[in-house]
Amino acid sequence: MEPDELNKADPAALTSPAGQPHHLQPGIVSVWGLVSQSIAGMAPTCDVVAFMTAGAAFALVALPLSYLFAFILMFIEVNTLYHLSKHRGSAGGYYSYVSAGLGAKPALVTAIMVVFYQLISVAGVPIYVAGVFLPGIARSYFGVTLPGWFWIPMMLVFIGVPWLLSVLGIRPTVKAMLFTSSLEIVFLIVASIIIIARSHVAAPLHPFTFASVGVKGVALGMIFAITSFIGVGSHAPLGEEAKGVRTQQGRLIGKAAILSLTLVGVALTISAYALTVGWGEARMALFSKAAAPGVQVFLHYLGPIGAVALVVLAINSALMDDLALMTSTARVLYAVSRDKLLQTSFATVNGKRAPAASVTFVGATAILVGLVFGLWLGPAQAFDVLTTAVLFGLVTAHTLMNLSLMRISYRERRVTQLAFHFVLPIIAMGLFWMVLYETVVPLVFPLAWAAIFWLVILIGAIVWTYIKMGGDRGLTRQAGHQLGLAHEEHPLDTVDSLGLWRET
Repeated sequence: MEPDELNKADPAALTSPAGQPHHLQPGIVSVWGLVSQSIAGMAPTCDVVAFMTAGAAFALVALPLSYLFAFILMFIEVNTLYHLSKHRGSAGGYYSYVSAGLGAKPALVTAIMVVFYQLISVAGVPIYVAGVFLPGIARSYFGVTLPGWFWIPMMLVFIGVPWLLSVLGIRPTVKAMLFTSSLEIVFLIVASIIIIARSHVAAPLHPFTFASVGVKGVALGMIFAITSFIGVGSHAPLGEEAKGVRTQQGRLIGKAAILSLTLVGVALTISAYALTVGWGEARMALFSKAAAPGVQVFLHYLGPIGAVALVVLAINSALMDDLALMTSTARVLYAVSRDKLLQTSFATVNGKRAPAASVTFVGATAILVGLVFGLWLGPAQAFDVLTTAVLFGLVTAHTLMNLSLMRISYRERRVTQLAFHFVLPIIAMGLFWMVLYETVVPLVFPLAWAAIFWLVILIGAIVWTYIKMGGDRGLTRQAGHQLGLAHEEHPLDTVDSLGLWRET
């Protein structure tokens, strides 16, 4: 498929006769804006206080190894995003990329999986920060016991503030993320180097061995390490709003993914190592049981200023994470609905060119999911279950992405790209599913609820796909490979005007 075939129309032409916008605004987000969106979606400082604490319960002293392996795995996986996004700047992101290779049905399943895992991540992060992290700090450092329901109104704040920024348009959203993302990366790297230097490590390579917990312990730790990187592709749905020549917008997506993953991967791996040696390798069994152990390490080695800075940046990181994921998820819904495969009201924008209806749906649903799981399992277990469910959804979507790249390469006989288009995707899929296998076999509750939750959504996605496109219904073959792309017509009329739907 040639680049010109993938971007046939100028999104700037999508206006009504009265001049009211019906589309996202092109030429707004620079490459550094894309990088900041991706970094914010990975929420590095929030990972340090939340995901690393949870992951240490399984990986123990091998926590840095879990993060190093997750970093390498995600770097292999970004190869797929880089190559699939080259010629597509789409609000659909992964949905459009899978459409290019596998067609309409797998693309719709991919879109639902992306919405699933990003939406429940929006719910999960505030539950931990407001239900575990902040109460732990209040109890340990101020002697104050926060009420058990404290996380409920705080979750409304953590989701409500990103909702407000999201509906105000992409420009204020990107500006907010650009500043805070840069600050987080610099802070974590500098602080971690200082902690490591002051720790006087006796066996510096011990945290990078399997000796303490074995393969399963490292794999279980990778659940939380991999999900620390789930936002690496959260900038892909900003393709239609990226600056640059239309045919280059997709290339910016891939470059931004590589740059953001490198920055966050280095920051998180070195932070995991700093927390491990700073806490004490022999005492890591107590790490996840302590109240805000990351803050304790920063307080011990960097003093009150370092500890306060970590807490403030972690809270901000949680807000920016939800902002990035809500921005991304809303655009996927917008793109799918523009193709008339979901509720078409999601394919509208407000006066700020933001898909407000989609953003509102994501925020409201995330609150509902958070309340259900938080009240049912309690904040700590709810976070573990939702995080594991995120991994299931992510692996499903990325598997379809890898298969799409392989299918495109086979169709176009790109023998010269064998390593990048076949070998690396196969390695990534194998490693992803190996980690999942290690986490669910044997089934142990409450984590097993994550697999059940994912399976219910996946079956629902397949059923919905059959309802929309089963038998002789649905899109033509031509349209099936062009989903998610903007065209000159009003978004809701595009598919009809091009004659891409079969008669039923």
